[in-house]
Amino acid sequence: MANENNPVGAVNELVDVASKTAQQLADTLCGGIKSAAGMVDPLGKACVSFLSTVLGAATQLFEGVAGCCAPKK
Repeated sequence: MANENNPVGAVNELVDVASKTAQQLADTLCGGIKSAAGMVDPLGKACVSFLSTVLGAATQLFEGVAGCCAPKK
């Protein structure tokens, strides 16, 4: 290290490294939050579509069973 005999320089270098590390951590965390937020909308749409399909299939099944059980005239 170039700052072996200069404690002030060593402290400055340590603070610089710590601040860069904290900045990288903050950037990574923000990127993760943005990615997660970006997934919410498509995932929500997929869930609504899936539930709509399941509900439609259940309705058709119920109508089919009800049609079979209805008294014939």
